[in-house]
Amino acid sequence: MVIPTLGPGGAERVMTLLAANLAARGHEVALLTLGPTGADFFAVDARVQRIGLGLMTDSPSMLHGLRANVQRVRALRRIVAGIKPHAVLSFMTSTNILTLLACAGLHTRVVVSERIDPHSHREATTWMALRHITYRYADAVAVQTESAARWFRKRLGRLPPVAVVPNPVAVVAGCCKSSAQVPKPFVLAAGRLVHQKGFDVLIRAFAVAAHDCPDLRLAIAGEGPQAGLLRELVTELKLNDRVMFLGIVSGLQALMHEADVFVLSSRYEGFPNVLLEALACGLPVIATDCPGGPREILHDGEFGLLVPCEDPIALGAALRRMATDARLRTELSARAPRATAKYTVDGVVARWEQLLLAGS
Repeated sequence: MVIPTLGPGGAERVMTLLAANLAARGHEVALLTLGPTGADFFAVDARVQRIGLGLMTDSPSMLHGLRANVQRVRALRRIVAGIKPHAVLSFMTSTNILTLLACAGLHTRVVVSERIDPHSHREATTWMALRHITYRYADAVAVQTESAARWFRKRLGRLPPVAVVPNPVAVVAGCCKSSAQVPKPFVLAAGRLVHQKGFDVLIRAFAVAAHDCPDLRLAIAGEGPQAGLLRELVTELKLNDRVMFLGIVSGLQALMHEADVFVLSSRYEGFPNVLLEALACGLPVIATDCPGGPREILHDGEFGLLVPCEDPIALGAALRRMATDARLRTELSARAPRATAKYTVDGVVARWEQLLLAGS
């Protein structure tokens, strides 16, 4: 199993969960990152062999980047040739391409997985061209939604097969105490502080609802390059005493159990783990109707409120409604387990196992 790093992201969480459960089913599993092992955010199951190449470096020039990628391909090939696995699974576009190049001629089944909505997220031109060429040599391409599957089938043709495998939802029984404490009542949001996640829209929406909900706070868990801009926006809207930036939070599920509402404000997604986890914790949710899973997960609004993307007025109205309507919150909390029923760990891992072992 290959992924750039095991930092605090949804793809990284899914890969560690999948590795542990495949190992529990009796498979020998090695989890390899292009980066080192010392920076892992997620713990790796003791039954899984952990390999870190330590080859994640910034490239100051195109030539340097090319040399670095050649080095990564060679290192990957050496390890795959030494282990001789039945199958290799790779996550994320550039790593998928490097993995396919590394495995050329090794007679190993290679499954690559895209973790973001391809309609909305565009890679650099070079990587997109390489994806178009190399993915045709994969044994399968795995995506998380039918919409993404249609996009890849249209571009790749009949081969390789494109399979839809959604993310699993795992709730930690008696989950550990959260590293963050937030005064109640509060709305919770979580994710990297990047444009994709729409936290700027969420903060403006919270400003719309704040006057009618004077005790309500907004807590945002995560770090990222837009942290400074988002803090400036909070100051501009005079919300410094109402909006809390929590940074990276361990024990996020414990914090979900304390929150009143969870909000996903993304402009696009892959298949949002954090939304599934909030539902699994029985938390009433609001989500933007963005590409990449929320409508599918919320079953067209049956299991949570759906609002248009890029619309702080609509999102603010939904926040106000959810914060002031205890009956609605109770109803949505009661429906939440039905939303996650088809995303159980056992069911999703069985689908991955079938895909990885095809032809054996």
